[in-house]
Amino acid sequence: MKCEGTRRGLVIGVVAALGACSRGEPTTSSTDAGSDAAVVVVEEAKQRQEALLAAEHRRAAAEITSSDQQNRDVAVRRAAARALARIGGADAQPGLLRALADEDPEVVTWAAYGLGSSCTKGDKATVTALVARSLSIGDVKEDPPAKTAPVEGRESETFEPRIAIARAIGRCGADQSEPTLVAWLSGTEAQASAAAFALGDLAAVKERLREETLAALLNLAAGSASSPPAPEGLFPIGRLENVPNTVTARLREVAGARLAEPGPYRIFAVRALGRAGPEAAADLGRVLGGATLFTAAERAEAARALRRLGTAGQTMLASTLPALIPPGGAVALTALGEDIGVLLATLDALEPTTKAKKWLKDLATMEPPPSAPVTVLRRLSWIRCSAATALAGADVRDPLLTRCDVTAALATGDAADAGAKAPGQPGSIGARAMVKVLDRAPIEGSRRAVFLTHAKGGDLRAREAAIELLPTHEELAEEAGPLLEAALAAPEPGLVSTAAGVIARKPNLAAEPEKRKKKGKKKKGDEEQAAEETVTRAPSPAIVKAIVAALGRADVENDPEHVNSMIEAAGALGLKETQPRLEELCRSSWPELRKRAEKAIELVSGKPVTSCKAPPGGGPKPPELDARAMGTVTLTLETDVGEASLVLDANVAPVAVTRVVDLARAGYYDGMVVHRVVPGFVTQLGAPFGDGYGGPTGKAPLRCETSPIAFDPLTVGVALAGRDTGSSQIFVMHARHPHLDGQYAWIGRATGAWSSFVDGDLVHKVSVKP
Repeated sequence: MKCEGTRRGLVIGVVAALGACSRGEPTTSSTDAGSDAAVVVVEEAKQRQEALLAAEHRRAAAEITSSDQQNRDVAVRRAAARALARIGGADAQPGLLRALADEDPEVVTWAAYGLGSSCTKGDKATVTALVARSLSIGDVKEDPPAKTAPVEGRESETFEPRIAIARAIGRCGADQSEPTLVAWLSGTEAQASAAAFALGDLAAVKERLREETLAALLNLAAGSASSPPAPEGLFPIGRLENVPNTVTARLREVAGARLAEPGPYRIFAVRALGRAGPEAAADLGRVLGGATLFTAAERAEAARALRRLGTAGQTMLASTLPALIPPGGAVALTALGEDIGVLLATLDALEPTTKAKKWLKDLATMEPPPSAPVTVLRRLSWIRCSAATALAGADVRDPLLTRCDVTAALATGDAADAGAKAPGQPGSIGARAMVKVLDRAPIEGSRRAVFLTHAKGGDLRAREAAIELLPTHEELAEEAGPLLEAALAAPEPGLVSTAAGVIARKPNLAAEPEKRKKKGKKKKGDEEQAAEETVTRAPSPAIVKAIVAALGRADVENDPEHVNSMIEAAGALGLKETQPRLEELCRSSWPELRKRAEKAIELVSGKPVTSCKAPPGGGPKPPELDARAMGTVTLTLETDVGEASLVLDANVAPVAVTRVVDLARAGYYDGMVVHRVVPGFVTQLGAPFGDGYGGPTGKAPLRCETSPIAFDPLTVGVALAGRDTGSSQIFVMHARHPHLDGQYAWIGRATGAWSSFVDGDLVHKVSVKP
């Protein structure tokens, strides 16, 4: 970090003079006085940065003063801007607007990022301020971007104000956002690229873009005689659910041409082709089958894009499947490396079909090699069960489906397909496949018995998936109450949260079994019908008791995902007995609790709420701040796919990095299950029960240390279930996904075969250096 020498000299001189007068010290020489004053200035700046860091994590915006923002030391101004950006909200906005006028590019970047994160949809005033500031900034291409202090092992992360301003304009979604950004598409390469990413943010906010905007983006992506093609112009189109028919032909032409140009942004062309109509299936099939020409991430994305194209996409998936199966049987299949994700993404995208029946049957019946290790059995089970699911349709008795999981026969103990922190893993793949098939038809008769087997016990993740079917299967209404009661009483937080989420979505499922009384018989033509009295159904007392108890826990704020689901359930059921506790939670220092508690109180009381505000002094200071990691820390992981590493950067996210490092040193991640793998997107781990819920016991959630740093391939972030809800769960990216930028805490970079994991793989041991 830097500050201007002339200003610093002035401060040193003033401090020296004031210091001599106040202490009555003799001034032996100007050199000695200047030296002492310099030490004082540096020490005061360091102390102020520490105070600002504490205010950031306590979410105490009032403690960041105008003096901080006018400090001659640029490091103090940067710390103040970062704190305000991460605190966000109405209290931070005035300070962020002041920081927007700063002369330092990093301060301006943090200010713009913070304004974009805090503004409400349609915030015209904020967008006006951002546009005005952009006019006084030299072009990104001409002005060197600010950089964080260099750290060992990687290039410094850049802070580019024009990019941050553009993306903030997109995220605010005001009326002037779209025409402003479209105008910037005609600027320099750097300005046009920033505007394209920002229009992707705007597309997510507004769920549509004007046809003239789409035309401008396609022109950018196509290039011209004076500018090269810019594939990032296709990113916003890939963020739209639907694209007008008037532009699909042009989209196919432009996106298809970009497929010939390798690079980190080519995946945007693949994604955009999924919005280009059935005629795009041929191009996507070429990507999916092009193992030597396209990356595994691009090919997996092509499989998902084909799924969007209906019959044409299904035909292409089926015809491409044989090319994804290497010769050599199960051994070759399970040694695919990152290409196994391509095969699994293709199988997942296939709807129940007979078009690839032969190949699917071959995959579903592939026998494991003799004495195969658990890693091979796991991969083979994913392949077999995915193929069997595509063949089974709605038939849960299909022998290929019932026998697909070859891990199910593993004994518990050292050879089990599970770590110590993920009980019940053997057979999990097949159980989850079964629940997926159950969802394809009414759950009645023999199918109901199969459903109840999974909904009442067995594998945890299959049970959670079965409980999640209740809102969409009305035929299960009579079973819902007891199943939800049992799930709410379970020790696993994910199962409890799943049940509470179901209640929030469909409150009547939490009612006691309906009782009806016959009133007599009425004749209608030649038929007799028993008239029944409709009875008002109250929530089950057991469910009410569970929700009240969960909200009353002393450590309720340590498990935000759990308590947030309970708050929503209480509101949906209108539980007046929870209102006093909800009013306490709506004044919590945790924003997700406040937001959900406010909504729940309005549902319970029927009145608008105005008292849900953060405590004036902010929240507690995280203990990690007092013993935090410094610089970069390397974690080496021994895993089922070989050695991998995480190089975490405490300069960007000091508390999150300290949390992960401390947990790693304590052995928390040893034996941990990789619980989520989305080919071409992300690999995630850190959930104590291996189901994506929860974190370490007794640890408060992390305040979001989000930043404007991009999520590129092999970058590492903190998983969230809402603002300020992170803890131990982390993810590693497979490809460039700009929609994550600024929404999650960027904490470092990774090396290793992260795209080769499958759900259920283990991290055996983690070591920390230094």
